[in-house]
Amino acid sequence: MKPEAHRLTLETYPLTHTVPSRFQDLDPLGHINNVAIGAFYEEGRGNLNRKAFSLDLRKAHGMRMVIADVHIAYLDEAFYPSDLVVGSGILRIGGSSYTIAQGLFQDGRCIGTSEAVLVNTDGQKPAPIPEEGRKSLTALMIKTA
Repeated sequence: MKPEAHRLTLETYPLTHTVPSRFQDLDPLGHINNVAIGAFYEEGRGNLNRKAFSLDLRKAHGMRMVIADVHIAYLDEAFYPSDLVVGSGILRIGGSSYTIAQGLFQDGRCIGTSEAVLVNTDGQKPAPIPEEGRKSLTALMIKTA
């Protein structure tokens, strides 16, 4: 999956979250390994979900988010000990699902992008995203050129 050019700049994303790299994330060649890269995106998704859906909202509606699909494009190498910055925003909002687009940056370079589809459930089956949550997600939409 080749990302669109605007996805390669941090300014594209309405939210950013800095995550420190860790020595334990290194592979034998001294790069941050692919499994660790996935965890950086996960931190960014968690940050976005906390901003979009308050604990009170989640409790009031019995919301439980599950990941339905994830795609990662690895564009460059990442190294320890520099921090990584995850840019996150919303690409699409459906009835019970939404798509989070992300870029991962280190020292100003985009080292990868990710897209994840999350589904709101009631614990058993897909459930509509509450209006308050829909408004929060809309405020986090990525603005394309």
